[in-house]
Amino acid sequence: MMRHYLLFSLAYFACAVALVFAMREQPAALLLGAVRTSFYLLKSFAEWLPILGVFLAGSLYLTRKYGVRARIVPTIYALLGCLVFSMAFSLVKTSIPSIQPFYADPFFADLDAALHFGVDPWRIAHSVAAFVPPSVIVVLYFMVWFLPAVFLPVFIALTDTDTDRSKRFMILYVVSWVGLGNVMAMLGSSAGPVYYDRLIGGTRFADLTAALESSGIAASALGRVQDNLWQFYSDGGQSVGSGISAFPSVHVGLAAVTLLYLWERSRALAPFGVLFAAMIMFASVYHGWHYAVDGYVSIVAVTALWAVLRRRNVAIATYIPA
Repeated sequence: MMRHYLLFSLAYFACAVALVFAMREQPAALLLGAVRTSFYLLKSFAEWLPILGVFLAGSLYLTRKYGVRARIVPTIYALLGCLVFSMAFSLVKTSIPSIQPFYADPFFADLDAALHFGVDPWRIAHSVAAFVPPSVIVVLYFMVWFLPAVFLPVFIALTDTDTDRSKRFMILYVVSWVGLGNVMAMLGSSAGPVYYDRLIGGTRFADLTAALESSGIAASALGRVQDNLWQFYSDGGQSVGSGISAFPSVHVGLAAVTLLYLWERSRALAPFGVLFAAMIMFASVYHGWHYAVDGYVSIVAVTALWAVLRRRNVAIATYIPA
């Protein structure tokens, strides 16, 4: 199964490279930026290994009767697949405005307000943010999130001995990234509240800008990331994690995948998954990355696909060899 994931990632990367050469200026520089993204992710993964080691060692011990050696090669396939997959996704994501320029922000902003009784959701998030230190939100959204979101296949290959569940969540993982982050992102091409005024003009989200400044977020590393992303978008460049796309929220979608996976692995882990997904949803709105509807759509789409796969007893996954 993980060998097929690696092959899919290579094919995805080939398509992304073809897209870049067909649609973008300076494709070689963009490819170099994508490679840097992959090395950055690998470095970040390695930095977390001392902490993850306890979890991995425990998982391997509990599943030792299934054989550790037999999982080493699939794990290597999974790790390589994740790195190639991340390069491909980065290339496609940064190319979205070249294929479909941002157009849907007014619609999503109006829909957001209508769904929340005329109040922009970011205002609600900031009204309760006094109970959550901004630094905690930043660490959770950027550092903690990327481990399950990017490297879930590695954890599945190394620790999960349930073939049906592994296939189910590999499908869910790939569809969440590509389906939400590429296909649906092109259909609903939008930049998000934090970029709304820069993109369209006016002062509709001026209060959000002021709130981020007063909370210290604008001057933090996260604020610099937001400014850098806009600069890369304006210049047509590529760097680690670059690319702007609000609808739907890949952050929330992959948090939902993580929640469902934890729920299936152990009911005792489910509350942690719920808390994790809720905090990612909250942070995405609080920081202005996303309209709330971006997260709602991601949660519904991921949960619906998961329910279909479970209901059909992974009928689709049976076509993917183990």
